[in-house]
Amino acid sequence: MSTRDPLVWPKWPLYDSEEYSAVRRVIKSNQLYASVEVKRFEDQYAEYIKCKYAIGLGNATQGLHLALASLDVGVGDEVIVTPYSWISSASCILMQNAIPIFCDIESESFGLDPQELERKITEKTKAIIVVHMFGYPAKILEISAVARKYGVPLIEDASHAHGAKVGGVSIGNFGTISVFSLHQRKAISVGDGGIVCTNQKKIFNKIRKLRSFGDEELSYNYRMTEFAGALGQVGLSKLDHHNKIRHSNAHLLAKLLAGQKNLKVLLGREDEDTVFYAVLIEVVGDINDLESRLAYLQSIGIPICKTWDPLHIHPHFNPRKVPARGLPWKHVDYSGLMRNTSYSRLNLPVTKKYCPNRLLEIYVHPPTGTKEISFAAKNIKLLFNK
Repeated sequence: MSTRDPLVWPKWPLYDSEEYSAVRRVIKSNQLYASVEVKRFEDQYAEYIKCKYAIGLGNATQGLHLALASLDVGVGDEVIVTPYSWISSASCILMQNAIPIFCDIESESFGLDPQELERKITEKTKAIIVVHMFGYPAKILEISAVARKYGVPLIEDASHAHGAKVGGVSIGNFGTISVFSLHQRKAISVGDGGIVCTNQKKIFNKIRKLRSFGDEELSYNYRMTEFAGALGQVGLSKLDHHNKIRHSNAHLLAKLLAGQKNLKVLLGREDEDTVFYAVLIEVVGDINDLESRLAYLQSIGIPICKTWDPLHIHPHFNPRKVPARGLPWKHVDYSGLMRNTSYSRLNLPVTKKYCPNRLLEIYVHPPTGTKEISFAAKNIKLLFNK
């Protein structure tokens, strides 16, 4: 492989005078946690996605945990979840001593397969967690219809999907509860943080109590800081503009890589607003030395890599040693789907086909533009045509 001059890919997040002013405003107030700035951000975010209630938290994992807690998920309960996501989408279920039931994905958005989802529902199903991966909306209309049919609460893990829509409706409004991440790398970056949204007042009131310890029910120190609330307001004000840049970059990349026989840039479905937390590229057919090809592209500055390993093979669900808290699927009174089954042996054919070797991700965040996308496309074509 020939040596090329590397490109310095723009870094994310971007902070400028507006963020500096927001942080100084918090310091001047002498109030650093869960007060005026957090409340203002909660109100603005609820208005942005057109839901009734929003609750700021320390991170999205806390949000997923409290979503399950607010639904009274616990010992012996099953929660259906995707095997293709970040670990917290499923580890939050263990935090409530419930049993993860991994459901296979579909091959368009790589979210939960609605038909497979319906097959997984049992009398023990207490909740469903759907993830909108990389800002590509899952088949949420079909998934929410299944949830309603069986009366099962639906949690949207929308950590990657700030501003995404289906049929003009903002992601975060299709389930009982939705959770968005505000982590350093997310489209709204506050360092670390999360926000939970719901249209049900009862759930809102319960999560609001659970996020501050000392309530009558076991509760937690999950409050958002005023710094996060202030930075969140600035990030939200810039979100639509930044999403337009991501969208433009994704479509340019797809145009420049059109005709590649072994790579396909995924742009999402019609009637959906995909927000491209990262752009997914599907590897078509067999490619030798994929790891070395990706390593070379990374060495010249292109932020491209394979996506995650499937969750059902993660050590959390296949521990070498039983943890002190025990394993909920081994509980003496549990007789559900996972009673006599090993997670690592689950038959999830679509997940197995695509994860981890047939899905690549590349970051196209602002201020990435034509220069960087053209550089990436040129080198990807050269490398994958060999």
